Amino acid sequence: MKLATISGHRLARGAESALSLVRSLANRRLISALNRSEKIERERTRVAGPTIAQRRADLLAFYELYEEVVEVLCDAAQYGPASKLDERYLALRDSIVRGYAPVRPFVIAYLRFSTDDAELGMKLTGKSTDAFEALVGAPTLEEFIRLDDGGMISRITRTREALNLYGEHLRQLEACAK
Repeated sequence: MKLATISGHRLARGAESALSLVRSLANRRLISALNRSEKIERERTRVAGPTIAQRRADLLAFYELYEEVVEVLCDAAQYGPASKLDERYLALRDSIVRGYAPVRPFVIAYLRFSTDDAELGMKLTGKSTDAFEALVGAPTLEEFIRLDDGGMISRITRTREALNLYGEHLRQLEACAK
């Protein structure tokens, strides 16, 4: 009887182990399938890029920051780089640089370039810049005013034009998608 009980326990443990192995394999298969589908989705998203709605949301968020920076720059040009304006510029500068990254690949197609932007960028950051980057390239507002080559209004006009053209392009894409 003892031998039968011991054998029964071993058999039960073996069955539990086999069942555990089957569950483990099933879970691994499910996880593997999920990983493959996630990888496919990530690849599709990477290739397809952001949707029109995402691009529009990025543009709107960036445009709000852009207008605030332009207001600060114009006020500083008129009244000088007061401490409150400099604080606001510094706070906006980091936000607009982050906000420009998702918009740049698209809006750059509508931007009229100037060698003055690249030259100012070289003075401010040590690298060539476009008009958007030149507007926020200076580490402080005082530095921006000191190094401004008289092209601030031109940069603002060209960047605003590029944003408007890109916005119009997105509106047309949305209309075609409907």
